[in-house]
Amino acid sequence: MILEEICVPIEEHLERVEDEFLRMLESDVELIDKIVAHITAYKGKRLRPILLLLCSGLKGQIKTNSIKAATIVELLHTATLIHDDVVDGSDLRRGGPSVNSLWDNKISILVGDYLFSAVLYSLSGLNDLQLVQVISSVARSMSQGELLQLQHGRNYEMEESTYFKLISNKTASLLAATCELGAITSSEEDEAHHKNMRNFGEYLGIAFQIKDDLLDFTGTEKNMGKPIAKDLIENTITLPLLYGVQKSENHYHDRVMEILKKGVEEQDIDFIREFAIESGGIDYATQKAEYFTQKALACLEPYEATAFKNALLKLTKFITTREN
Repeated sequence: MILEEICVPIEEHLERVEDEFLRMLESDVELIDKIVAHITAYKGKRLRPILLLLCSGLKGQIKTNSIKAATIVELLHTATLIHDDVVDGSDLRRGGPSVNSLWDNKISILVGDYLFSAVLYSLSGLNDLQLVQVISSVARSMSQGELLQLQHGRNYEMEESTYFKLISNKTASLLAATCELGAITSSEEDEAHHKNMRNFGEYLGIAFQIKDDLLDFTGTEKNMGKPIAKDLIENTITLPLLYGVQKSENHYHDRVMEILKKGVEEQDIDFIREFAIESGGIDYATQKAEYFTQKALACLEPYEATAFKNALLKLTKFITTREN
């Protein structure tokens, strides 16, 4: 399935988002312009703007604030990625060199801040308190998720419920807000529709993150466009390994725990991957991703069959079966 085919109903609107993205980042500082040019050269799939616009068209019409909200969401997402790469020391992002690998960490942090300032400035022009509240709330949730992850680094006794809280804040909250914003900007007061779209994004975001966890074990650097086994090396807790460590009683368990306590190195990756498979962690995470995918799809059932609904169904499949 090709993403371009999914986007046919919103092609013109996506072009407007791209134009608005560049307009919001205009500056008279040469360094900023160079970095923005680099960011846009490796712009990724634009999944969040695509989701927002499709949700806008599901029940209502794509309006000017839909375009602005889609751009703001992508600005917020990009800013967090730039900061994340500094925190994680990542050299690759979206198939190209990360900002911090080309410029130093100080510049990268300030550029991330510049994108955040563009979000704040753009919010002031929406003239819609509800939109401001949704976007402000998700920025807070994402920060909490990042700090919760740092708090629980190497905590392989963490409750599964804590893991889900972590990924809900860190990843799913943005997709939930994205879909809700699509509904809010396209329809009149319809709280049930707005809530349903938020739930759709939440479930899809959880499935998305679990799939990301799985790709850290099964993906390739060529397909992913970023380092593989990154979570393992950084000792970030992910569901396949969390399940394996807590449920496994096979003879690899003690050795795995020794490796995790000292820190995973390149030579340990194949062994840890094999453990995740043998312990049932990969199968368990796959089942959980499918469970939340089905919950997301159930949220779309009440809507009449349109090009937008069909695109959302296809996009859900694309997101949850992707290889990068």
